[in-house]
Amino acid sequence: MKNELSDVWSAECSLVSLWQILKRLRGEGGCPWDQKQTPESMISYFFGESYELADAVDEGRPQEVCEELGDVLFQLLFIAFLYEEKGAFRLQDVLRAIETKLIRRHPHVFGEEKLDTVEAVAQRWEEIKGVEKMENSRQFSVLSGIPRSQPSLALAMEVSRKVATVGFDWQKEEQVWEKVNEEMAEFRQSLDQNDPDQAAMEFGDLLFSLVNVARFRAIDPEQSLTNMVVKFTRRFQHMEAALLDAGKQAADQGPQELERLWQAAKACELKE
Repeated sequence: MKNELSDVWSAECSLVSLWQILKRLRGEGGCPWDQKQTPESMISYFFGESYELADAVDEGRPQEVCEELGDVLFQLLFIAFLYEEKGAFRLQDVLRAIETKLIRRHPHVFGEEKLDTVEAVAQRWEEIKGVEKMENSRQFSVLSGIPRSQPSLALAMEVSRKVATVGFDWQKEEQVWEKVNEEMAEFRQSLDQNDPDQAAMEFGDLLFSLVNVARFRAIDPEQSLTNMVVKFTRRFQHMEAALLDAGKQAADQGPQELERLWQAAKACELKE
């Protein structure tokens, strides 16, 4: 217990130290770049650091996870610092709010409720969130609070799941496939009519239909596309390496040679 308290105290001291660094960076004689930043500008840096953290976790690199966690934490503190500067809220308010929320949303841990399965916990979590939203908004929507800045496939999946919880859904998977075929036909038609704006809209409809197929099959579309791009990148880089060994470049090769190299990369991957 003594060691645990010591670790907590050390972490608190480190946060205070980071806060003092931010004061120095933003204060008189500080860094011109840091002094120029706003909450809006810092969000893009936060996303960038978060993606780097995700890569480190996915690739199982603990030392880099440690470093990237520090970067993400600093970005979060920076944003909180900027709002405190403006008098909007303080860091203590942020911590107090999340403490209260976690306790409220875990009545099976901090209260008397009994929830024994992951599914039951998830359902109760959503119920509590729904009550919170109704208390905080006169115009409650099941889609309230969904962050629109998240990746589009993840956003589409979350919207699809939310509306399904109130019965706005297809009854059978075959119906979803009918919708996919319908949207594909409309997309092809917009292309034939050479209407870029309509084509872009129809392409979005097609993607959303495919996201619903993924939901019916319990597939994470965001992760699926990420995995595909990683696989494609790995195979293409294998092609580039083979060409480099032969003193050649991909841009100088014809379609047939590139296809041959692609198939060779796939075959090599299957052997591994």
